[in-house]
Amino acid sequence: MEKLMVAGPKRLAKELLAELQRAGVVHIEPLRTEELGEYRLSADEDGELRRWEAVAAGAEHALGILGKAATPTKPFTGSLSDAEAILKPWLERAEVLGRERAALEEELQAIQLFGSVAERLAGLTHGLDQSQRLAVIPFLVSKIEELEPVRAALQASLEDRFLLESEALPNQIAAVVVVLRRDLEAARTALSRQGLAELRFPGVYGNLPLTQAAARMRERSKLAPEELIGIREEVAKLAKESKDSLEALWTRAKDEVARLRSLADMVAGKYGFALMGWVPQDAKGRVETALGRLKDQILYSFEPVDEHHEAHQVPVTLKNPPWAKPFELLHGFLNTPRYGGYDPTVMIATTFPFFFGMVVGDMAFGLLFYLLARLFAGYARRGETLEIGFLGAKMGPDVLGQLSKVLTWMAFWAVVWGFLYGEFFGTFLEKLHVFYDPNHHGEAGEAAKGLIPILINRLDFERTANLLIVISLAFGVFQVLYAFAIRAYYAYKHRHMAHFWEGLGYLAGLVGLVAFAYTFQTGKGAPLTYILLAVGLAIFLVSVFLARIPLMIAELPGKGGQILSYIRIYAVGVAGAVLYDLANQVGFGLAHSLGIIGVLLGLLLGGLMVILITAVTLLGHVLQPIRLLWIEFASNFGFYDESGKPYRPFRSVRGESS
Repeated sequence: MEKLMVAGPKRLAKELLAELQRAGVVHIEPLRTEELGEYRLSADEDGELRRWEAVAAGAEHALGILGKAATPTKPFTGSLSDAEAILKPWLERAEVLGRERAALEEELQAIQLFGSVAERLAGLTHGLDQSQRLAVIPFLVSKIEELEPVRAALQASLEDRFLLESEALPNQIAAVVVVLRRDLEAARTALSRQGLAELRFPGVYGNLPLTQAAARMRERSKLAPEELIGIREEVAKLAKESKDSLEALWTRAKDEVARLRSLADMVAGKYGFALMGWVPQDAKGRVETALGRLKDQILYSFEPVDEHHEAHQVPVTLKNPPWAKPFELLHGFLNTPRYGGYDPTVMIATTFPFFFGMVVGDMAFGLLFYLLARLFAGYARRGETLEIGFLGAKMGPDVLGQLSKVLTWMAFWAVVWGFLYGEFFGTFLEKLHVFYDPNHHGEAGEAAKGLIPILINRLDFERTANLLIVISLAFGVFQVLYAFAIRAYYAYKHRHMAHFWEGLGYLAGLVGLVAFAYTFQTGKGAPLTYILLAVGLAIFLVSVFLARIPLMIAELPGKGGQILSYIRIYAVGVAGAVLYDLANQVGFGLAHSLGIIGVLLGLLLGGLMVILITAVTLLGHVLQPIRLLWIEFASNFGFYDESGKPYRPFRSVRGESS
């Protein structure tokens, strides 16, 4: 990243921003100096900004009414006045149709909710609701028994000057009270004291007598659906006619608004301005080309970044190989690495799918994840957005495309480990003798039979538990020690000596503890491991003193415990495998004992158990592996200690969507 400084006459400020927006690579930094004030929009510029904002909002509003998302396209090329003139009729027509559609939808919803109730209530009044001398109060209760206190309250308030009728509905009781019009408020008060309120229909139906409301609902239930179909057809027609124009207006307006707002990030005097930004080194040529169009009219310079004093200001753009880039999703929402710091993307990309595969270890679920990846890839290819209603989540094509690649790697390692474990929906294929364990024998002592030998049977705890636990712990040793090595290296690079000694101390102390634990468990390695323990603890104590963090002494055993946390890779996976094995035992047990009926029952019950187990364990199978990288690895190298500034280049909305 390099710093860009530009100065020039004030009249060229907007033209410069237009060139930089077309280049699409400069991260504009608000510039503030004591010598020059902030660039303040003139009255004309402020008015222009407000008008373009209105065009953008109006176009987006019209597209929303028409059921279309605002999508960047080739921008409108006319003037602001032309844009307003073109937008006005489209927006007015869309708003009219939108209001008519909303009114019809609300009316149909009201008819659906209250139509049958209105019919019953109208029947109870026997036309008395049409009388000029009488008033009718409709209401609903849950049980017929609730009407007795109502009758008593009305009797106490009105004596015999009322009529109470009711009729049962499917889930409640419809009731009406008929009183003299002069007793209407007294009757309402009596009902209110019983916790009841008058039933009022929504919209125009609320002002009609019950008989008329019921008749109108009956009539409108036949006519309104046809009217709604007609309105929707008009909306679809308008959308087809106006979509391209509205999107072009929206694109142009958003770009104009961005340029006018960016003027405030400059400083300016009476005649000139100055702008500061950041440019990735590999995009420097594009900026020089853009600025070259204004040569001899502006001055500009590129300066190298001072990592020691400017790292907190410099925006961060992550540079990862294409196969690893999608995994930026898995940490980007947590934090952005500081400029010049460590980017954990490659570590996550290489280990998370591997851990996930080791935990899941089932070919069938690997294939299901692959199908999900293909589904997401299809949405991304078509440029569609996926909405998950019950989660309130919405994922755009770009996110879905990256997720599909992450899921593909997860699926690959799930299939690989599933083959090693010999698992397909648990032990399903082993029960069918596709897989077999060469170390197992039948009840008569005969060797197990099948087509493919199981290389690592994780359900054979006696033979494989130690191996899988050691593999899990080996990753823990590597990642936790590597995290502290990273912490020490980057702290030394940036001259943060307290963090350097902290990282070095934990690294040395853990090396000593791991060496001692190895000898303690295996009886091997001495005296070398004891030397490592002594040297490691000595370096640790010196580091505690130099870092001036005495709590490191209390925290060192906890850091060792973080290595042990990696056992969860084995434990979580084998727990799921045991449950799937149980489902297969139930299914095949029924098949063996009940014949053809047992086969059907076994498939049904076993399948239901597999679905239930998957629902219960799936979230843990995904979260436990990534948690190790978020907590045990990332927290130890200091990922959360400092935040970087995301690189947000100043560019057209068309560039932002690509």
